[in-house]
Amino acid sequence: MKLIQRLNRIAILALALFLALGAGAAFASTNSTNSTLYIADVKVDLSQSLWTIGGWTYAPVKEIADLMDWTLEYDGGSGRTTIRNDLGDVLAFKAGSSDVALNGRTYDIGGTVRLKDGVTYAPLRVVAESMHASVGWKEQEKVAVLRQEELYAVVAGDTLWRIAEAHDTTATALKVRNGLSSEALSVGQQLKIVAPEFLDPDVSEQKATAAAEAAIDPADVTLLAKLVEAEAGSEPYAGKLAVASVVMNRLHNDRYPDTLRGVIYAPGQFSPAGNGSLERETPSKDSIKAAKAALSGENNVPGAYSFFNPQLEPAKAKRLKAIKKIGHHVFV
Repeated sequence: MKLIQRLNRIAILALALFLALGAGAAFASTNSTNSTLYIADVKVDLSQSLWTIGGWTYAPVKEIADLMDWTLEYDGGSGRTTIRNDLGDVLAFKAGSSDVALNGRTYDIGGTVRLKDGVTYAPLRVVAESMHASVGWKEQEKVAVLRQEELYAVVAGDTLWRIAEAHDTTATALKVRNGLSSEALSVGQQLKIVAPEFLDPDVSEQKATAAAEAAIDPADVTLLAKLVEAEAGSEPYAGKLAVASVVMNRLHNDRYPDTLRGVIYAPGQFSPAGNGSLERETPSKDSIKAAKAALSGENNVPGAYSFFNPQLEPAKAKRLKAIKKIGHHVFV
């Protein structure tokens, strides 16, 4: 009922805007797909745009929670955000971490919650599905659709496998989602049928890998592979992957630029980018492989934001704690 009332208010406001500004202005305001989505059947313009990075679509958490009538709490001391819905779901997370807690259990979602301009952004699908809302897509308009879903009532002949198949999830995820100890069901039993992919690690990993590979920009592969070749051309493959991983670690950290090119060409960071030699590099097969792997999410030096050769910089080796040493490089 709360959601229906809110949607009615949104529709009234949208109509008022249309009448006040005229058809041309109203249509102009809804042309931007990066700040527009549907809540059920109502089109909404966000004040803070959706944000796509690394194949993930991030949403401003507070604004989405307000639109969907979810309760949001923020703990300034811990930096932890908690969202609740009327079904008893509780999702908690904090910026800079890929761990979320859903209904008391912690999961790695594979994508980092981020801060942008002081606003907490989290993966849209993770937040929505954790709150039992489906995420659809209007292909013609290129706009996401959020819809709060009702509980499913089991009927005669239902199995967990069939219910999962009908709702594009897995029996494993549904068991975890509903706290079931077995796959046995009873007629009339109510189930949450929107299950976040991270509840089934096997499916989550497969889909995440496929999505990441599909989302990779060939230009990003070339650019990152050139840097890997310039910085670690004579290093073993693990060393090449580690250099690429450092770049990706920076990309997912708010202290650095939020584009791959911005990270690589940031002033005073990677000398091949600064002196112009990067453009002349021809990456090897291993450098290209390492770039693709890192862009797809593989990381063999998590937490490392820099690297150096201790033989060339012995003083640095004495004062910095190494995360890992690979080949001639120490990663910190």
